[in-house]
Amino acid sequence: MSRSTLVSAAAVLTSVTRRSILHTNSPSLKTLASAYSLTNTGYASRRPSLGKFPLLGFPLGLSTTSSSGFFSAHGVDDESSDNSTTTTNTTSSSSSSLSQSLKVRIVTAHDESALADVVHQHVGEFDQVHVNAAVSRLAKLSAWRRTRKLGRSQREDVVSKLEERLQGFEESLDARSVANLLWAYAKLRYPGQHSVVQRLSDQVPDVLDEFKPQNVSTTVWAWAKMRYEPSEALLAATDQRILACVEDFDPQALANTVWAWATMRHVPSAHVIDALERRMLECIDEFKPQNVANTMWAWARLRHKPSDAVLTAIDQHMLACIDDYKSQEITNTVWAWAKMQYQPAGIVLAATEHRILACLEDFIPQGLANMFWAWATMKYQPSDTMLAAMEHRMLACITKYNPQEIANTVWAWATMRHEPSHKVLAALERRMLASLDDFDAQALASMAWAWATMRHQPRAKVLAALEGRTLTCIDDFKPQALKDTVWAWATMRHEPRDEVLAALERRMLACVDDFIPQHLANTIWALAMLVNNSEQSNSRHTVDQNVLDRLLHQLENAAQSGTLVEESYQQIFQAHHLLGDRFKPSAALLEQSRDAWSKQLARSSSSSRSSLEKEVAACLDRLGVAYDVEVLTENGMHRVDMLVRGSTDDDDGGGGGGGGGEKLLAIECDGPMHFMRTSGGTYRIDGSTYARNRALRKLGFDVLCISLHKWDGMKKDERDGYLSRELRERGIVV
Repeated sequence: MSRSTLVSAAAVLTSVTRRSILHTNSPSLKTLASAYSLTNTGYASRRPSLGKFPLLGFPLGLSTTSSSGFFSAHGVDDESSDNSTTTTNTTSSSSSSLSQSLKVRIVTAHDESALADVVHQHVGEFDQVHVNAAVSRLAKLSAWRRTRKLGRSQREDVVSKLEERLQGFEESLDARSVANLLWAYAKLRYPGQHSVVQRLSDQVPDVLDEFKPQNVSTTVWAWAKMRYEPSEALLAATDQRILACVEDFDPQALANTVWAWATMRHVPSAHVIDALERRMLECIDEFKPQNVANTMWAWARLRHKPSDAVLTAIDQHMLACIDDYKSQEITNTVWAWAKMQYQPAGIVLAATEHRILACLEDFIPQGLANMFWAWATMKYQPSDTMLAAMEHRMLACITKYNPQEIANTVWAWATMRHEPSHKVLAALERRMLASLDDFDAQALASMAWAWATMRHQPRAKVLAALEGRTLTCIDDFKPQALKDTVWAWATMRHEPRDEVLAALERRMLACVDDFIPQHLANTIWALAMLVNNSEQSNSRHTVDQNVLDRLLHQLENAAQSGTLVEESYQQIFQAHHLLGDRFKPSAALLEQSRDAWSKQLARSSSSSRSSLEKEVAACLDRLGVAYDVEVLTENGMHRVDMLVRGSTDDDDGGGGGGGGGEKLLAIECDGPMHFMRTSGGTYRIDGSTYARNRALRKLGFDVLCISLHKWDGMKKDERDGYLSRELRERGIVV
């Protein structure tokens, strides 16, 4: 602080002391010094949360980063510090002292009530400096609970008086005043269409050339916060101003500007982006973690991937100050990496994990969900320690999860192939039931898809509740949500109520033209599975023939245009096999589908045998049972892991012939992907495995499924005894 500034502050204090009319409310020297410091340094130290994802800092407030603060900008420094100078105009001096006293009372008001008293008593004496200071001070005081002392109507009355007084000065406001007032009205939660916001924004073009970086960032931040929509011409002019003064941008101004662009969905020119990236590289060492996180978040929202040089510099900066990162700053940064499809160096990811563990108690559900989502999107596998710790944190705050956070979490787990604990899954089911009315169509479908992909079988109560909610918002289901829902039901062997399936079919017909080829094939496969899986129950499902015909028509078009992938052809062939004459592709499409199915079987035959298959084969060898491996069924639909051929004798059980016949036993060695697991730890076969077993039995095979989870739970001698019993029960002589 310069000597002249200190003298000016002292002059103000002396002036206040001499004014008896204001004496009782005059601040102490300590309060005044504190107030001067606050206005000189601005609001940089206050960092409220802005926007859905980022936690932005305050704009720098009423001053620039120069040594001249609020007082000096409005004339306090114009008073001479030379005591030998004699004032010749007593009236002018008296008026000036009163003006300075009002400014002091405004900027040192300790709460809203104190500020309201000043406004009510003296608003008629306010000039533009007083109005600017009062609106900005009110914005700050109303943001803090301990200084928020007015009711809504009382606050609106104060604001109304200040608005009315401001109208007389609007056209003479300077650049900083325009920016500060827009910032203040944004903090007061004014909407962008409010008349005062419109009028102030109209003044921006007139003062834009005087804008300093802080004024630019403050203004665009305020527009974004208030959802004000500046014209393309004004945005372009603002971009040009940024280019003109980009070398003076500090980290906070850079971060706030890019955040505002992202929030307004304004994509600046490549020249502006390049200039800001260069400036970022020049001052990267001055960036705080919050600046880095907000900038990265904004770039990602704008679908902009910074240069390798910028990303590398940010990686190095993170390593240098990772211990200063807060939970939301970590979340925003990692989320941005995922959106940008950027994979940081392993050492950066490891450091990030270490920091997450250190501040995990500060993570809220949104942060946890976004971290899981980002890792899954990046195809990054965190350590087991990290995943276990995050699950523990989830349990601590599970009652605060909203539907989107639940859906994103289970989607990420499914994508990462992570198996959370039974306790966490059960807690999520309970939370889902408690917040079911807030689930939208996409969240419902994502939940169902994720559960099926994770091989998790929810409780019947949960699935029934999902069905009910599905009926409520059926008209909001899009093709992917429809596909995900029926695919999940088919995989879980869940039998939806007839009215629910009928509602989904009606919705399919309404938007069948919007299905992409892959979704068409997934859907027809799922419908075929639902029909097949229900044939053994008392309530056999039927599918509307019109739905099957429309889906087939779209698939034929996709095949002709060459947009079907091999997996889609395989699903078409299996659907035809299950539905028969109800789903009859053209000769060309059927031939392509059969070829794709045959190729899949050939690949499975040539692939190496699993450890489970090898162990079961060794056990059969010890038991002296002959078998063949990788046997293709006569209809070419299935390849059996092991086929045991035995003979049965209906007369004496001797197995030599006579009235006996050949016994065909298909042994299938099934790993985790063949089963659904409940929260209680029990297992049941999934839809595809059920369809396979049913088809083999129709061909005359008996079927023995040996599950990995059961096999791993037995010792070697127990396995021999288990397999021997299973064979004898099926008529195979051991």
